[in-house]
Amino acid sequence: MARSPEPPRYYAAAAAGYPRSSSSSSVVASCVVAMLFIVLAAGGAAAALFLLYRPRAPAIAVTAVQLPSFASGNGTVAFTFQQLASVRNPNRAPLAHYDSSLRVAYGGGEVGSMYIPAGQIDGGRTQYMATSFTVPAFAVSSSSSSSSSSSAAQTITVAASGPSPAVATALALHQQQQEGTPLMEVDSLLVVKGKVTILRVFTHHVEAAKVCRIGISPADGRVLGFRC
Repeated sequence: MARSPEPPRYYAAAAAGYPRSSSSSSVVASCVVAMLFIVLAAGGAAAALFLLYRPRAPAIAVTAVQLPSFASGNGTVAFTFQQLASVRNPNRAPLAHYDSSLRVAYGGGEVGSMYIPAGQIDGGRTQYMATSFTVPAFAVSSSSSSSSSSSAAQTITVAASGPSPAVATALALHQQQQEGTPLMEVDSLLVVKGKVTILRVFTHHVEAAKVCRIGISPADGRVLGFRC
């Protein structure tokens, strides 16, 4: 019986020396590199989105304070408190505010408050909030009428370009004290709370507050000035 011819020796040598393991290791390395690239790209995209859409608290500015009605007698005062403030939403997404409030305090104790109705401020927009509520009668210390005589001397520095509105108000209050005009000071606290939804998925809570000190004449309720 005739024997089949043997395959050429160079075929056998090529089959014996073929690097089978190197191909699989190169595939694994390529997968690892691709996975690292995807992770880095996802991290960069998340960082860019966070910088663009990071939640920021609203900016509050009090523009006016008035007392439309004022009554005093027997060492007590009662008045209607009105405050106009602007609230700006610095975020790209809308700001849904709720549980916001305005409180008035005298001598370290709260004398009146009001909750602000919920609403929404579009991204990059400013909304004006006008609040008005009645403050019931509360006792006024006699030291408020004589605070000018007992207050220590103060130094107020003004820039060469002229005083800013806040400094001008401080100067007016300081002048009233120096002239011996009776002065009653109350504090107002405006708190704005809300939430910002980023990309319609992530919700972040934000909160901002603004405290103002208001100088009032205890004789007729005139607002002599305020600073925040």
